[in-house]
Amino acid sequence: MSNQLTDLEKHLYNKHLAVTKSCNGKPFRLKKDFSDIYNTEKHKYLKRISILFQKHPEISPDTFFQAPYKLYPDVTYFGLDYFSSMRAVKAYTTYKKQIFLQDPDSQLEQIKESLPFIAKFCIGNGLPLHQYSSHRSSDLYSWMTHYKQNKINLYVMFEFPNIFSSLQELTEDVQRFFVRDFIEQFKNLHGLYNNSTQAKPYLKKALPILGNFISRELTTNKNSII
Repeated sequence: MSNQLTDLEKHLYNKHLAVTKSCNGKPFRLKKDFSDIYNTEKHKYLKRISILFQKHPEISPDTFFQAPYKLYPDVTYFGLDYFSSMRAVKAYTTYKKQIFLQDPDSQLEQIKESLPFIAKFCIGNGLPLHQYSSHRSSDLYSWMTHYKQNKINLYVMFEFPNIFSSLQELTEDVQRFFVRDFIEQFKNLHGLYNNSTQAKPYLKKALPILGNFISRELTTNKNSII
């Protein structure tokens, strides 16, 4: 009976539980037996939420469940019924925009986590680091897709030359649907980045090291083929 929830539904239930408890400063224990959930109202809501994540794998479960608690700190509980509704999607979108405009120093961990992904992508595609910002997938630059999928933090891109001018060369539709917020807020974000005391110094130091690492890996891979 306990196996009649999908692995995704179980994961989302536990993620909801963990975020709810931690946002209220309470301890929690992950649920292992789901027999009391199967075929109930909670299961119905979980099915709806899991469909959302299947359609939009770029959504971070942590951010999704945290969003209403960050936006409405006076509310202590948001049930699965809430998260299965469009209100939760709207809260997630609103909170993501707030995060987008936060000081880059508060996003230093996400910035750091971007670099291994970029390195893996460049090595896998035979790209030196300086070509990452110009690599395209159809009408999109690859980094745009990576940003939408929460693989990279946007502030990393400020260390690549001509990033803004390259965005302006994209078609209007692509700009509107993929990087509108970035383009509209560019000057504000760039100012925040230039005034950062941690993010910019970190990237100034880290990216040359990353670039050298990628170059060595590409050279090693090329020699091994020869």
